[in-house]
Formats: sequence, structure tokens, C-alpha cells
Amino acid sequence: MRWALCALLVATALGACAREPLTVTVDPATRHQTMRGWEVTVDMTDDANPRGFPPFTQALLARAVDEVGIDRVRLEVRSGAENTDRNWTRFNAGAITQEAWRPLRYATVNDNDDPSVIAWSGFDFAELDANIEAVVLPLRARLAARGERLFVNLCYVAFTVQVQGGAYHHDDPEEYAEFVLATYLHMRDKYGFTPDAWEVLLEPDNHTRQWSPRLMGEAIVAAARRLRENGFTPAFIAPSVTDMANTAPWIDEIARVDGAMADIAEFSYHRYRNGSRAHAARIAARGARHNKPTAMLEWWFGLATPAVLYEDLTVANASAWQGQTIRMLFNVDQRDAAAPALTIADDTRLNRLYFQAARIGAKRIEAHATDRNAVKPIAFLNPDGGAALVMAVDGARDVALAGLPPGVYAAAYELTDGGGGALDPVTIDAAGRGVVRTPGRGVFSLRSRGAR
Repeated sequence: MRWALCALLVATALGACAREPLTVTVDPATRHQTMRGWEVTVDMTDDANPRGFPPFTQALLARAVDEVGIDRVRLEVRSGAENTDRNWTRFNAGAITQEAWRPLRYATVNDNDDPSVIAWSGFDFAELDANIEAVVLPLRARLAARGERLFVNLCYVAFTVQVQGGAYHHDDPEEYAEFVLATYLHMRDKYGFTPDAWEVLLEPDNHTRQWSPRLMGEAIVAAARRLRENGFTPAFIAPSVTDMANTAPWIDEIARVDGAMADIAEFSYHRYRNGSRAHAARIAARGARHNKPTAMLEWWFGLATPAVLYEDLTVANASAWQGQTIRMLFNVDQRDAAAPALTIADDTRLNRLYFQAARIGAKRIEAHATDRNAVKPIAFLNPDGGAALVMAVDGARDVALAGLPPGVYAAAYELTDGGGGALDPVTIDAAGRGVVRTPGRGVFSLRSRGAR
């Protein structure tokens, strides 16, 4: 009798636990980082065949904005744009091969011996212009039609380890500053706008022999001075290291250069080596110490999963994030050359619910689940007053919601194994409560009316 009673009590307790709903609580009063954009790198041409842009370019750009939620681009300018030989123009015209162009594209030829005087005949911005006209301008127009704007991150690339038989002189801070100013002046005068930020150097710990944290700090100071002298507002992104473990040490060294921190707009990092929660926390600590946003600005090839995105947003406090190039957002089937098929890549399909939920200027707010292994929630307040909640979930389950602003929320989901779409709208009552059922393992989102 005693054993039967014990068994009954245990069974009753287990049943109560099983029926207890998992709860996600949102706290709009506890606010974290302000979002600065979902970034992709402009890569619509490639090294092997740059001549012209593929026939699906405009369709891909439209879908990148409307279906994925991209609102920020990394537009690259190579150090070899300071060169009198017009190497990219010759390559683009088919006069030299890709093999011949590769060791030339980062080599520089100084425009003159005076970094305070720009000799325009010594610069060739043809490659930059081609990408602006074919990709950046259409993206700007597409977002403007939605009442939004494109954040343009202009990234300086100098993979000098590839240079063979050429020179490189941008390791002189004043010459580097001249190059930055020349690029800003060119964009302003030709297109009527300038970058929102300048990424100081792509992956300095991997592709260059000349650069150090100290040189980066000195280059920032010199370039900021030249930009201000010419009426521009400096905003730099650094250090953009390949190895996540190098981010905090590079920031510490840059900070030792007088004046270098003043004009840094973001602390950036990539995840190709030593990606971890511990390093994410160190990056967040450096951001807090210097009052700078953080940004994860490259991890491609399908590696940037929702789990990585969650860690970057909630541990590193990343305000901007790049998981793909613009072309790799989609799988492209060109067997029918007249009508190439674009299907959204799996990582893009899952991550886009986060992209659509939080627009530039959105504030991440506190959200937590009673079972963090089952549900990983992230919540936002958007500039238009709408709210959003995105949850990575381990399967189909009922979730009780608490703390969301009252209203009617559009619901959507993407399953890890494929499939997704819209669900019936969800009503959050005046007390901030509601209940949803997630369809399966994947990502589930709620967005109040007015949030894109």
C-alpha cells in the first residue's frame, strides 16, 4: 500500500511537470544594444568572370531586401585602386587574365610624393563604381521605397600577401589617409553620398604583412583628421580580425594610440578561428568599456547558424551581423540561362526571421525562457513602435508569453529540416500575455503590426 501510494504521488508530480507550460518572459524596460544593420558583402561579380553582372542580379537584390531583410552592405575598395596601370579595367575588358590580375589587385602605385595633394590621375575607382551602380544604388532605391535606408560600410581591402613584383605604400598613415579621403571625395562627387562607416582593414591578422594594431590606430587618427578637414564626419570600424581571439588584444593596442578611439563607430570581429562564448563575452566587455557597439561582420559558407546569431546578439551584444555575401544568400540554378532559378539558402531561410524582426535602430530588450535549452528567445522594440519576438525552438510545443506589448502579432516559422511560412496572427492581451504553439524544430517569430 505504501509503495503504491508513493508511485501514485510520483506519477502525479511528473504529470504536473509535463503539463506545465514553458514560459517566455519579455522585459521591455531592460534594454541592450541598438541594431545597426544586417550586412552582406557585395560580391555579384567574381574573380574568374567579372565582365558584366549576372542576369539574375536585380531579382536577387529585390529578394534580398523584401524576403530576407538585408539593410546593410559591405562595399569593398581594394588598395590597388591607387594605381596608374588601370589593372581592374584591363581585367574587366579581358585584356589580362584572372591569374595575371590576382598579384596586381592590391599593389599600389603612389599618385605622387605628397600625401596632402591628391593627383586624381593616380586613382582608378572603376571596380568600386561598377559595384555601386549595379548593386548599391538598386539596394538604396529598394529600401527607400519601403521607407528605410541602406547602411553602406565601405571596407578597405589590402591582402598584400598576394602582391608579387609590386609595391604597397598605404602602411604610411598619411598615405592611407589620402586614399580614404580620395575615396570619399570620389563617391560624394560622382554619386551624391558617402559611406556610413569606413572599415579600416579587412582581416589584418591574416592577409597582410605590414599592419599591426598600432599602425591601425595611427591610420585611424590620420584619416579622421583628413576627413574632418574636408567636411566629412569620421566613423571607423575596426579591427575586423579573422581570429575572434585577436579582437580584444587588437582593441587594447589600438586604444593606446592617442585619439584612435574617438572616431571608432564599431568594434568588429570575424569567426573563422577561435569562435567561442568566452571570446564573445570579452568582446562585449571591450564594447562596454569604450562605449562602442560590437559587430560580427563575417562568417560565410553556411556556418552562421541561428545558434551563432543568438550567441553574437546576446553574449557579444553585436549590433550588426554578416553571415553571407549577397550572392550566397541564395542558391542559383543557371541551367536555364534565360530564367535562372533562385532558391533561398538554408542558413538564410532560418536567419531571415531575425533580420525581418529587427530593423536599423531597433533596441534589443530582455527576454528569457523557463527552459533555455528548449527555447532561446530574443526580443526587440523597433523604431516604428512595433515589437518583435524571435525564438529558436527544439520542437513543437506550447509556449506561454508574458511581458510583450499588447497587440496583434504576425506569426511566421522556418523549420530546420525545411518548410515554413505564415501562421494565424497571435493576440497579446492588455496584460502582455498570450500563448503560441511552435510547429516544430526551427525558428518562430512574432512581429506586431507596423514592424517590418
